[in-house]
Amino acid sequence: MVNSPLRGFQISSARRKRGGPSPVVVATAAVALLAAGLAVLERENEDIPVGTPATAVPTPTATATPSPTATVLIEETSEWLVAAGPEITPTPWPTAPLPPTRRPPTPTPRISECVDYRWSAVQVFRPSAQVKVDITAVNNCNRDLGSLDLFFEITGWREGARVQTVRGHPFEAVRRRGSEIIVIGLPGSIDWYDRISVEIVE
Repeated sequence: MVNSPLRGFQISSARRKRGGPSPVVVATAAVALLAAGLAVLERENEDIPVGTPATAVPTPTATATPSPTATVLIEETSEWLVAAGPEITPTPWPTAPLPPTRRPPTPTPRISECVDYRWSAVQVFRPSAQVKVDITAVNNCNRDLGSLDLFFEITGWREGARVQTVRGHPFEAVRRRGSEIIVIGLPGSIDWYDRISVEIVE
């Protein structure tokens, strides 16, 4: 029953046009490619042993090139080697200028130190027997001396002992750089005394 048409199908005499591959062929090819890919992956997984850690590949780092060092030759000797270093002069610290010093005041000299005098003695009998002592005093002090500022003491000595002593002063003030004559009488005879002394009393 070759020529009899199948039930449900209709035979047409028109010729079909050639087009692209059918969807069935495309699907079959895709399934085959997918099966081949899975087979390859499974084979690779079987080649890697289970539990074997993956080998880490170290990342190359830049290695510093050591700089060349100078070679030092040391000569052995039995003596000590003394290395002389450079002499460094320390810089002096700046110092503040000293304040001007005031001259201390000149101490006031004593009268016996600034009054020069000379004297002479003669025997007189009027109004009574006494030794007249004439004293010329020169005031070299830096001030005037009043009449009671300058006292003289006259002493008569015999055989090392004091026999008689009197004191006197000028009647007028003695000016600075000036002079004055003071007359003082020592009772007694000039022959009674071995020595007569004249001193300034302060």
